Amino acid sequence: MTTTASSRRDAMAQWWQLRSRGERIVLSAGAALATLALAWLFIWQPLQSDSERATRQLAGDRLALVEAHRQADAIAGLARSAPAVAAGEARAALDSMLAQQGLKGAATTVERSDNDRLRLTFDHISFDALTAFLDALQRTAQLRAVEVIATARVEPGQVRADLTLAR
Repeated sequence: MTTTASSRRDAMAQWWQLRSRGERIVLSAGAALATLALAWLFIWQPLQSDSERATRQLAGDRLALVEAHRQADAIAGLARSAPAVAAGEARAALDSMLAQQGLKGAATTVERSDNDRLRLTFDHISFDALTAFLDALQRTAQLRAVEVIATARVEPGQVRADLTLAR
């Protein structure tokens, strides 16, 4: 293998020596130009396009960071302005909200399922009234629905609702 490599090297050296000075200069200039062209094509161009892409991505990432900071500030503001949980009995707050919404007679069962949860059943309630009731419960009495099972009834817009409420 070394003899093949050395014989090739000798053949190239002999070929080079047979060329005139002008031919050597032209071949050297052509090789240098080809080397520069390949370096530009395979090294400089990819570096240039990657740098432009990174610049565009950096601008997008900065916008995303600004938006994330804005949303974090909004969340912190919501946490500061959240209403304090009303002290008192959850059952009393629920009964008060049922009376205010005119749903006292619609609630078929109200029972305590554990220390801090209440189960409430409506056999027949309009879906709009149910959503308004849940919204008012959360805003006014600080009771939130942790489980809602609403089953459609035959009458349009009417449901049977089983609710689990918690503070």
